[in-house]
Amino acid sequence: MKYAGYLLGAVLVAGGAASSAQAQQAILGHIMDSEHIFHHVSERFMERLDELSGGSFAVDYHPGGDLGDWTSITEQVAQGAVQMTMTYNHSELDPRWDLSVLGYVASDWDAAQKIYGPGSVMEGVYAGIMNDLGMELLGIIPTDFAGFIVRKGKAVPVNFPEDAAGMKMRVPGMPMAIERYNALGFSPVPMAFSEVHTALQTGAIDGRAYSPPVEVPMFSDVLEAYVFTREHFEHTFWVANKAWFDGLTDEQRGWLTEAADEAVSGSWELAQSQSAKWLAEIEAGGVDVVELTPEQQEKHRALVIEAEYPYMENIVGAEIMDQIRAAAGTN
Repeated sequence: MKYAGYLLGAVLVAGGAASSAQAQQAILGHIMDSEHIFHHVSERFMERLDELSGGSFAVDYHPGGDLGDWTSITEQVAQGAVQMTMTYNHSELDPRWDLSVLGYVASDWDAAQKIYGPGSVMEGVYAGIMNDLGMELLGIIPTDFAGFIVRKGKAVPVNFPEDAAGMKMRVPGMPMAIERYNALGFSPVPMAFSEVHTALQTGAIDGRAYSPPVEVPMFSDVLEAYVFTREHFEHTFWVANKAWFDGLTDEQRGWLTEAADEAVSGSWELAQSQSAKWLAEIEAGGVDVVELTPEQQEKHRALVIEAEYPYMENIVGAEIMDQIRAAAGTN
């Protein structure tokens, strides 16, 4: 679906509203709907880019996944068929990308912004990974801390690993997810996101891992509980095709990066403000929100760190992991 209101440029440029730079058009596509932070950031970006460029930089906006699923759109950006997207850690392209879901790095929103926000060490690490994949990192967009959902009729696990024995937990198709949920006592089941609702309904799986609050209400009709472990801080990646980005004029790159920086900076306050709203919506939908006790949380944290940190160090090396351990207070 195109948002025609944001397909800017041709008429304004013809009318002389822009500077001397040639008109530029780019596709921005992602999989989320108008309720998601991707859409809010996209709107702010497009408005600001229009202001800065005098209407000469057109954005052909495709939300809602009409260009494909998120992995497909990411690959299209890497190849240059699509210029920009907002996406997740595509570890099939590079396993280092799974750093973004490493458990228990940030303890609260302030720590998360310091570790992952504008100007952070991790922003530089991710920028290097994106460059290796033929992409330019425009910004890191926060979502929220994550937990897991449990289907109706199942006992809710809170003591790990004992309570999780025999529970089939859907995980994304990445090796580190299997490491984490094996360590927690679950039976991990890699599965496409599109299959999750039906699988919860039929009992093919008992829960879904890696769930920030914003993604829980879509499954409310089949859920018993949401266990808000805050086991990792979900953040996402706004990327552009590097060859296209480098081919822009200095002026065009300046407009683009200024508009993106402003939109990303505002997204941190927006995402944090929405977190309580989504938790309230989960409960209003008849789903229990479960918090672990400090003792349960510490046991959960220890299991995750013991499983994931050595695994990730083998992928990214000791130098990067030492920086992460220092930030997370796990030295």
